[in-house]
Amino acid sequence: MRIVVIASCLLAGCAGAPAEKQPISTIGIDHMVIPAVPEVGGPVAAYAGFDNRGSEDRLLGIDCTCAASVELHQVIRNGGQVSMTNTFPLALPMGRTEVKPPGVPLHFMLIGTNRAFSAGQRVPMRLRFERAGVIDVVFTVAEDSKGGWERWRPD
Repeated sequence: MRIVVIASCLLAGCAGAPAEKQPISTIGIDHMVIPAVPEVGGPVAAYAGFDNRGSEDRLLGIDCTCAASVELHQVIRNGGQVSMTNTFPLALPMGRTEVKPPGVPLHFMLIGTNRAFSAGQRVPMRLRFERAGVIDVVFTVAEDSKGGWERWRPD
């Protein structure tokens, strides 16, 4: 009987303890688009828009089970030569930042894909931000990335 009373008092004390504060995200993410690609193993571009309603933040990286890694490519033109460099992290000042088709100067690149991407499919990814923390999102596969961007609608 005494053990039950002590356990009840301990549980009641835990119930009154303040909950740990969770960060409130100030980053809105939209236009999450991947073009349809039937081949497996190659690189595949991805795009998204970001609305930062808080202080400056940075997108540190993206994780997905659909590829070995995800890079942020910056297209660099030097005369007739075109090259791409991985430029994570992505600075997100307050306001709107778009990584949109046609992918110049920026696009996300799924490296070492382990699946094909067919129009209409949904692809979950985890975005890691310096301040906003981790945000899970779902990208939509479109026939073409530019059309997918233009026709994108929230769920």
